[in-house]
Amino acid sequence: MTVKVKTTPFGKAIYPHLTKADYKFKSEGLYHVNLEVPEDQGKTEIDTINDTIKMIVVDQQKKNGKRDTEVKRAPLPYETKDGKTIFKFKMKASGVNSKTKQTFTQKPSLYDNKLNAFPSDKTIWGDSIIRVSYEPHGYYTEFAGAGCTLRLKSVQVKDLVEGSNGASGFSPVEGVC
Repeated sequence: MTVKVKTTPFGKAIYPHLTKADYKFKSEGLYHVNLEVPEDQGKTEIDTINDTIKMIVVDQQKKNGKRDTEVKRAPLPYETKDGKTIFKFKMKASGVNSKTKQTFTQKPSLYDNKLNAFPSDKTIWGDSIIRVSYEPHGYYTEFAGAGCTLRLKSVQVKDLVEGSNGASGFSPVEGVC
């Protein structure tokens, strides 16, 4: 089965690590972003995720030889509340290919609003408006169950938000001092 790359609608980036890998919890590094979209605009992605999981469940039931057997479910890669859906996308920065045993490094392709390569001297911060190209990947493990992960492929930045490099984290304000 060939997995088709999908593209989300534009939404708000939450805790993006897109220009530099995050090494805090994974020594191989991880590029990731949570994307917040209005609930009604996330229905296509939710259907894709649920269909992917459904295929894994059917495959697992066939392997078990019982169609009516309940298959454990892994946590979903999205959460819906207060009229918004937040999707979780990720990509390993490096690792070892399980089939070829060769090491690899990778990073997502980043584009600006005109589809030019995103400038390497800029950083994508939270609240930037982006859309994500991803590959839904179904899996099954004894521990987690049947699930779907959203493999980050590329990002287009519509509205960039960048923070200041000031050590204090403050910005000037009006007042009497």
